[in-house]
Amino acid sequence: MSGGETTDDFRFIPIHKTPRPGEREKSQPFNLRDLEVVGTLAICDVDEPPKGNTLPSISVKITQYIRLIDDSLIRLDMDRGFTAFRYGASEGVSWARTASGLVAEILDLVRTDNEDDPDLHPWEELAEAAQKRGISVNGAVLRELPYQVLLTAEVIALFEL
Repeated sequence: MSGGETTDDFRFIPIHKTPRPGEREKSQPFNLRDLEVVGTLAICDVDEPPKGNTLPSISVKITQYIRLIDDSLIRLDMDRGFTAFRYGASEGVSWARTASGLVAEILDLVRTDNEDDPDLHPWEELAEAAQKRGISVNGAVLRELPYQVLLTAEVIALFEL
């Protein structure tokens, strides 16, 4: 588990890699048709709170991606998010949650709004968004692949995980 940390509830690795001093990030050309889809994921990061808000608040954005076999991520532009407010609070507001509670809330937000099946995940919509980016995949394939929820270090600190 190089560079990662483990707690009783979950394992995390910072997703923002920092290049070594004097080193530039390297990119190489690739053909999307040659790269297999190996999973889907949602990256959760702190977002800008609403403008003009005087109450203590937080905003989190959830960006969904397709992960390819070379570990590259293709953004699907199916962003979600949430904002929370604390009414009547003054100083020392805590946003503490359990990791499992936060991940469950995130999964609720990325699922479809189907009252008959609230646990239904929009696999076909994810596949359609991937196809628009040149990736050959369908909902049935995505349904069988891992779906990960990744939290940035800022989200981990904000929710005191």
